[in-house]
Amino acid sequence: MSTGQGDRGAIRGALLWMVLVLAVVPSNAVAGSSQELQPVRVQLKWAHQFQFAGYYAAIHQGYYREAGLDVSLHEYRTGISTVDQLLGGRVDFAVADTGVLIYRSTGVPVVALATVYQHSPSILISLEDSGIHELEDLRGRRAMLGGGYMNAELMAMLNRAGITGEDIRILPSDPDPRALIDGRTDAYNAYATNESYRLQQLGIPYRVFEPRSFGVDFYGDTLVTTEAVIERDPEMVRDFRDATLRGWEYAVEHPGEVIDLIQEHYNTQNKSRDHHEFEAREIIRLILADVVPVGYMNEQRWRRIEQVFREQGLMAQEVDMQQFLYQPERQITAGEILWRYRTQIGIGLVALVGLLMFAHIISLRVQIRRHTGELEQARVRAESDARTDALTGLPNRRYFYEELARDFAQAQRHDIPLAVITLDLDHFKDVNDRYGHAAGDDALRNAARLLSRYMRQGDLVARLGGEEFAVACLNASEEEARALAERLCREMQDSETAHEGEQFRVTASLGYAMREQGDSMEQLMNKADQALYAAKKAGRNCIMGWRS
Repeated sequence: MSTGQGDRGAIRGALLWMVLVLAVVPSNAVAGSSQELQPVRVQLKWAHQFQFAGYYAAIHQGYYREAGLDVSLHEYRTGISTVDQLLGGRVDFAVADTGVLIYRSTGVPVVALATVYQHSPSILISLEDSGIHELEDLRGRRAMLGGGYMNAELMAMLNRAGITGEDIRILPSDPDPRALIDGRTDAYNAYATNESYRLQQLGIPYRVFEPRSFGVDFYGDTLVTTEAVIERDPEMVRDFRDATLRGWEYAVEHPGEVIDLIQEHYNTQNKSRDHHEFEAREIIRLILADVVPVGYMNEQRWRRIEQVFREQGLMAQEVDMQQFLYQPERQITAGEILWRYRTQIGIGLVALVGLLMFAHIISLRVQIRRHTGELEQARVRAESDARTDALTGLPNRRYFYEELARDFAQAQRHDIPLAVITLDLDHFKDVNDRYGHAAGDDALRNAARLLSRYMRQGDLVARLGGEEFAVACLNASEEEARALAERLCREMQDSETAHEGEQFRVTASLGYAMREQGDSMEQLMNKADQALYAAKKAGRNCIMGWRS
């Protein structure tokens, strides 16, 4: 049976059931119940604060009420995880962290509906006078970590810096940052939205280490539910999710107004307005609403988080992302049609004719959606081909400049460092003349493999054309950019290209430049190119940084 025929069969079956129900269900009773608000319970991850601003906004702006929902928010209870509350049926939705991926890997039917924070607020803090200026300085020192999956991203960050659990003394986490101030630990796991404020208020200088600066980029708060809730009431889940994301969009646009709400109705922690304002600024920075839609989730990003959990020994089974990530546009079942149109059951045969016509329209829309999906897949493939270098498989010049423009805008907006490295293969014409163009192609592919292997997670590498390559490193210091360029230069020098039984080496010249205040993207690329030219002029097989 084809997909379209299956959809029509499900719809017709649903309508036959409706005819049977007409004889036994009083239409006025069904219609009357639709006027009542449906109660919905939400388990928060912590006590009330700006961390949950979107839920407050959705309540007080009437978004939940418009969806027919009466939403109640439940603060965190010590010792009971939010997911356990959800699985126990005490709530319908919960706010959780990326640890829900571990639950899912063990067979727990939890489903991620939306991720509010595109970056995790989890950080590691040390005092400025502790002598810990780089993560490497933690060797032989003490660090407070949360334990289990709670410290997975921080441990992964330490591992990227070459530090293992044997190099430091791990202490149990303490909710009071005075553990750091009083010298009971040398490094403290914290939230960028909370503990940083307390240290600032006390006038204590501190240093922050963010996992994403080391290529470990977790999501923050994730809205979750269970498969059972979705199967029982898919329309309610969809409407609740939509209203919640509307609330978050409102909170991002009107933080001062939402802070007023918290101060008046939800300030159970007795935080000052100044504290809420600090928290709001940090949270809005993590949400990235000016970059992606609020609630956006990316399957590949979840895969990278899954890989970190695997590296930390926290997961054994791979997660089926199609089951874990909510699909708002999934196929409508016959049971869902019955539920969605329950208020029309009492209408009679005249309405039934109208519903049959509606079923025909739905069937046509399913076919149109399928054909549209095929066209969309073709469009995506065409766009991918247009942005990929056919020889090396790397992004091409067009894709590089598109992505660099986004990175450049983010670097300007948040005043974070951005480095560009340009690379040319030395005497490449001699390679083609001596060994042939096929050998030259092998040399280009070898260079592409080396570049891809030694990039940090999140860096962008591309072939600009000919023997020219480029790398964009967002959130990389000048020291990190230079170290990366030096390593690439050494690896190119030591690497051999094999072609038809012959081995030969091709060195590279590299130039790098850092974004400076007032630079345009074109000026940044021009500086990197000038540095590359200086490397060639200096004799090739070396690196040069741009200097004004």
